[in-house]
Amino acid sequence: MLSLLVLILLFIYMYKKRASYNPYDVKYSHSSYYDCSFTKRETCTEEILDILRPVAGYKRILTDLCLTDELGRTGGADVVMIHESGIYVIYSGNFPGVISGNPEGRYWIQSFREGWFLSCRNYLYNPFLENKRILDRMQWEFKDMPWLPYYSIAVFGKAGLLATAGYMGENRFALPVYGLSAAVADIFRHNRRFLKAQDIDRVCERLEKL
Repeated sequence: MLSLLVLILLFIYMYKKRASYNPYDVKYSHSSYYDCSFTKRETCTEEILDILRPVAGYKRILTDLCLTDELGRTGGADVVMIHESGIYVIYSGNFPGVISGNPEGRYWIQSFREGWFLSCRNYLYNPFLENKRILDRMQWEFKDMPWLPYYSIAVFGKAGLLATAGYMGENRFALPVYGLSAAVADIFRHNRRFLKAQDIDRVCERLEKL
């Protein structure tokens, strides 16, 4: 009887240890193979476009942009806005549950319920690492424009709650979709005009050729 009780307590301890998650643990690397490989990510791209189209200043907006480098490595972005104030690479996600994570970690967590036995969690690839793939390619392509600022923005739709939100350092922002307009406007207010209309068109043409 005592052995059974010990086994039950050990099972509970191991379950809680496995289910626990530290959003500031940069070594955390668990993932759901099925979700990463076979499940299509839900996005809020249309809501993002509705917000970006009316913003002030000359701009070009690209969607589902995918770039491949000389080694065959591919990076993509749901939305890219080339604006007078810089280049904005935007990840779009619309997940239920509570989303949280460390901007430096490999995976973020999606929590549905809390409790001892009812909790349900999934692990999402860090959206800033998703953006970094295409940002690295862009910075290489535009190395003749080293002064050009880049912004990596992860936007999450209304299906869930974003617990990790705000400025994440190094021109990175994690935002609920309703906070995107104010964040972009704030960037515009604090930045000078880096690109003229002809520069924006030229950058866009170079991206489309890639």
